[in-house]
Amino acid sequence: MAQTADVVLIGGGIIGASVAYHLRQDGFTGRILVIERDTTYARAATPMSLGGIRQLYGVRCNIALARYSLEFYEQFDEVVSGAWGQAQAHFHPRGYLLLLDDQNREAWQRKYEIQRHMGVEVELLPPGEVHERFPHLYVGDITYGLFSRRDGYLNPRGALQGFVERSRELHCTWLQDEVLGFTPAAGGTFTVQTRTAGAIATPVLVIVSGAWSSYVAGLAGISLPITPVRRQACYVTLPNPLADKLPMVIDRSDVHFRPDTETNNHLVISYIVRDEPAGFNFDWEATRFEAHILPTLRHRLPRMGNVQLQRGWAGHYAVTPDENPILGPHPAHPGLFMATGFSGHGVMLAPASGKALSEIIRLGRYETLDATPYHLERFATGELIDDPQI
Repeated sequence: MAQTADVVLIGGGIIGASVAYHLRQDGFTGRILVIERDTTYARAATPMSLGGIRQLYGVRCNIALARYSLEFYEQFDEVVSGAWGQAQAHFHPRGYLLLLDDQNREAWQRKYEIQRHMGVEVELLPPGEVHERFPHLYVGDITYGLFSRRDGYLNPRGALQGFVERSRELHCTWLQDEVLGFTPAAGGTFTVQTRTAGAIATPVLVIVSGAWSSYVAGLAGISLPITPVRRQACYVTLPNPLADKLPMVIDRSDVHFRPDTETNNHLVISYIVRDEPAGFNFDWEATRFEAHILPTLRHRLPRMGNVQLQRGWAGHYAVTPDENPILGPHPAHPGLFMATGFSGHGVMLAPASGKALSEIIRLGRYETLDATPYHLERFATGELIDDPQI
């Protein structure tokens, strides 16, 4: 006889953990089962993330999700701590700085107006003022800097641990297992087949599998337009500590960097790999560090001296055709929900996504945040969200 659960989540990364946490925190009393095949998270996207938290989006729905998530992360370490221990996401409100040139200035000027209208604490700074605020940076080749002072970055592994452990403490059940398939069953339920625990019956199934979501959905013959796109990241030591911590810096070269959350002489750096076929590839390539990352650092931080590479790793964005997430129910399968395809913004939007899924599952509607623009059908109808990732 199959086991049963009231909600089953396929995936225990930060999105799945946030959905579980919010369901229980919002009063859901049924059995919540999170299935995660690797609880060490060796190849999960969350621990490999840069941990940036920003409101610098170009459409209202994204800004609303980002604002909710920012406010949650501002008090995260207090809110999700408990008998299990002290949360250590360590959010740093150092700001976000986008370096703009003539090619992207006009597009970001329009986004800036929307951001200001929605109350985002953002400034459009000329190069001289950017240099005055952040003298470590070379900005002689930019037109403007878009700076959001309230945004910042956190320790993504600490955020993941906080959601996981607090949800466990709230009596969500975590199962280390692999999903082999799922099928609709009689009475509007699903039967989830796992490698070790066998069959599990549930009326509510949630795909929160990140870059693996297309594969997971395909186990039931369901198509999801999600593609794994590799990104490289690394951790470097600076020869001299920074007198003042930098914000998260978004360079036009696809290199993003920020200081470590715990020290003042290390940088965490990410580089999106766009010039290769999509798919899973966990190789760290030192040649890309030499060819793309290091030259950008030397250009932007000319006084930093010779950095020492400590370690590098590769992970994946779960990218949709419009580079925005899929949230909500599946149109053809009642009881099947999705929170996936974040295109590099999973950690950033995890609190808001967990809240939205909690409401649509419990209430059948959105109350706190309107997630209807993120419906799956938009890819068939052409109602795409015009706000690509940065």
